[in-house]
Amino acid sequence: MSRRIRLSCVVLLLAALLLSACAKKEAPSPASAPSPSPAAVETAEPAEQAPPAETAPEVSETPAPTEQPGPNVPAFDDIRALITDGQYYEAFREMLAFEESTEDEAERAACEALFTELDQVLREIEPETGTELERGFTVQGGGVLEVYAFNGPALVTVTADGVEAQPELASNYVSFYVRQGERGETHVPAGTYRVRYQVGYRWFGEEDGFGEYCTEGELPEPLYFDFYMDGQWANNAKFSITL
Repeated sequence: MSRRIRLSCVVLLLAALLLSACAKKEAPSPASAPSPSPAAVETAEPAEQAPPAETAPEVSETPAPTEQPGPNVPAFDDIRALITDGQYYEAFREMLAFEESTEDEAERAACEALFTELDQVLREIEPETGTELERGFTVQGGGVLEVYAFNGPALVTVTADGVEAQPELASNYVSFYVRQGERGETHVPAGTYRVRYQVGYRWFGEEDGFGEYCTEGELPEPLYFDFYMDGQWANNAKFSITL
């Protein structure tokens, strides 16, 4: 090999060594790099999250059921007019007559609905148990008549016995009302009394009473209300009947 070539190789080798040394000096090792002090590190507060937006409730758009019209019966208008006028007995009779005359199931069903409406009205005007509808006595008296209305509402009338022979006793009477399933009582002065009664279906008011829809009767024997001694105590007679 010639001397010039060897000299060139030496020059190239020295240049390579110098470049390698410069590269090592400019890139410090990870161990020699300064680490940040704790005071310089800021702990970030967690960001406050906005509340989720309210979701509007889903609205169902299902259409409301359409009310089915009942049968167009002119007689029903007349019956409703009677109820509005307070003629409950006549309205009841008209409904019964219409129900017996029709064979149409829809009309019968509508008539039953009308019966239910009238029944609610009648229950609202029905007297309370024990209500005296008529009274001729000027005194209350100590005798007690108790009535249990088992078969239906009852109107009970207590009248002095022997009015034919003693007309002055004609004012000795009382009529009182007992609702079905309840017990009611009235008080009478000492004496002998006849007890008449009506057991009905519905009370249509004082003018019509039970109408023709009732059973009438009278106790077969009069009741004698008088004082009696119970040891040293004087008591009034009390009678209980079931209708």
